[in-house]
Amino acid sequence: MKKVILPALVIVLAVTSAFTTEATSKKSASTVNGYLPHNSEGTDCEQKNSCSDVNNGTVCRVGQSSFGQQLYILNDNDECLRIGYKP
Repeated sequence: MKKVILPALVIVLAVTSAFTTEATSKKSASTVNGYLPHNSEGTDCEQKNSCSDVNNGTVCRVGQSSFGQQLYILNDNDECLRIGYKP
């Protein structure tokens, strides 16, 4: 009986941890406005698409197309200089 209980508890713990981790990672991603900068200082920007501020390895682009221009998100100084990521 003891040989069955311990492995079952380990499996329950592993499954619970997996679901908790998945829920946490989904909550941490936030959708923000993506901007197309019209100057290198990032002070003249045009809002285009929604982007994410969480690095998932794929940059946010106009129209979410792989050929669209790269979009940026606002930093603390309201300059569109931070890289935006595909939501």
